[in-house]
Amino acid sequence: MLTVRDLPAFPELGITVCHAGEDREVQSAQVLSDTDWIRSTVAHALIVTHSRYLEDAERIMYTLSAGGAAALVVSGTAPDALDPALRETAAQHRLPLLTTSHPLGDWKTLLTHRVAELGVTAARRHAARLGTLLDHLSHPQADTVTGVAEYLAAELPGDVVVRDAGGVRAAAPPAAPVTLAAALEHPGRPGRTPDGLYVSSVPVGGQGALVVGTPAPLGQAEAELTTCAAKVLSVAMTGRRSDDLVVSDAVRQVRLSAFQLLMTGHAVDAQRVTASIMPGLLDPTHARVYVTDCGRAGRALVMAQADRLFAGQALSVACPAFDNHIISVVPLVEGQEHEHIVRHLLEVFRTAGVHTGGSQPHELKQVGDAYDEALAALTRASHRPERIVVASPRPPGLADVLPTGPARSWATALLRPILSTARIRQLELTAMALEFRTTAASKVLGMHRNTLARRVGQTCEAVGLDPERTMHRIALSLAIQVVRMHGTGSAAETGPPATLHDILVGQEVRAWADKTLRPLATDRRDLVRTLRAWVTCEFHVERAAARAGIAPKTVRAHIQAAEHLLERDFITGIPQDLMEDHGEHRLSGIRPLTCAVYATTPPGEPYPALTTVATAPWSAGAAR
Repeated sequence: MLTVRDLPAFPELGITVCHAGEDREVQSAQVLSDTDWIRSTVAHALIVTHSRYLEDAERIMYTLSAGGAAALVVSGTAPDALDPALRETAAQHRLPLLTTSHPLGDWKTLLTHRVAELGVTAARRHAARLGTLLDHLSHPQADTVTGVAEYLAAELPGDVVVRDAGGVRAAAPPAAPVTLAAALEHPGRPGRTPDGLYVSSVPVGGQGALVVGTPAPLGQAEAELTTCAAKVLSVAMTGRRSDDLVVSDAVRQVRLSAFQLLMTGHAVDAQRVTASIMPGLLDPTHARVYVTDCGRAGRALVMAQADRLFAGQALSVACPAFDNHIISVVPLVEGQEHEHIVRHLLEVFRTAGVHTGGSQPHELKQVGDAYDEALAALTRASHRPERIVVASPRPPGLADVLPTGPARSWATALLRPILSTARIRQLELTAMALEFRTTAASKVLGMHRNTLARRVGQTCEAVGLDPERTMHRIALSLAIQVVRMHGTGSAAETGPPATLHDILVGQEVRAWADKTLRPLATDRRDLVRTLRAWVTCEFHVERAAARAGIAPKTVRAHIQAAEHLLERDFITGIPQDLMEDHGEHRLSGIRPLTCAVYATTPPGEPYPALTTVATAPWSAGAAR
């Protein structure tokens, strides 16, 4: 429908709004002069007159307002020259007051007909808009609610959020819940957002609401469209919600099962699991992994947008360990580029603090390694303005610079009790489990916490290490890395095996360690001294503070500063519900730090207890 607010958009009418009042529908135009009388029917009509005919403005405006006129239009007067008394009288009667640059003669001969034409055209368009909304019910799609939200956002235009008892159900654009965050906390309360959007809310169903934010207050046509959308949403959400939930929950569970199979190297099994919902997706031999932190946007909305953008080209799951992470396994197909999709996702949520880390290409059976690489890149992405870091080809790490013969000799000797038994198959599982403590690892791998703890405990017991000691976990994970990279020593080799101490104090490792810690020298604080105390005290902040003679708060601040400089994740980014004992650490972060600190230990200072192993095989029974 045509409303008063629409009129300035038509230059042929020459209309300027002086006092808007409430927005009203316009169906026709009438001219009022000295020879004309106010007609008995003025509802929804523009009354166009000259200022000289408004000597009795109080009576005229009262009559027009009572009759439901759309507005009074004054000809022959510039907007800034309009009598203030007229503005005041119009405001008293809540009658929109406009001016026109055209004389009354033009209105009599041409413009009244033009208003009628515009009214008919607008009415047809309004009917078509309402009909399109109803089509969403007549021809339901996979996500009717999202379709209605996107349609309404485009038509208003504005930001649209649909919420139900469970939270945000749909949003358009996807970042709308961030823009309308304050309004969503009080959906029944109209107002304005900090960005200046006018907020309106219409109830949906029993406990839901349709919340919209627009640059200007809703006009009559937009308000009717919003009300109709709310009615359509009520029907769609009531009629389809239960079935949608059952199907989507089942699909999510299949995806998660496939991801957890990939994390443990079972690529063929993962292909079979996804065959029914995403046939052929996991057929390629290589894939990248992207880990996205959803910031303030809400994981459900980011996940929905990621699914739309990837359009079946990725296996995306809600991370079972970290509540705000999404993991996307993207198989590599020739001719398909995916990084631009991730960047588009970040652009959609550019105001919500969303950031992403990506891996290098890995074989599908090595998704676990790709995930660890992407997670490390995610830490760096949080410090970058572009909010995305894709891992570069891996620079030489500790395992690369260890002397091959001695390192293989040491690792083989440590792992021999496992290498000589059927439990060698537990090495890969143990390596993944060691990256986090048991709670997080069990969620990522899809195993019961007690089962995983028992398997890790069995491995550690067999080689004489204590899984509760972080230094022992580091030594075990490093030995597994060496065996995976260099294989095992020959049974025919003679002589005592090399020690980890001998390996770490070698010239090549020392050069690697100096380079690793070099970025810390750019900080005026003695971060190396704090980190050395923290590592030596086996990552107990309070003990490190006492050793270094500083406050625990300062130790934490120094560790976080070192994270930023080294682009490693030591203690931040770990959800509080996963903190165990004195703290949770990512082994991929503290493992190279520990070895670098060990290799650069100044003469006369004690080495970290990294090479200390239990004098007798550790057992769970003894620990208890």
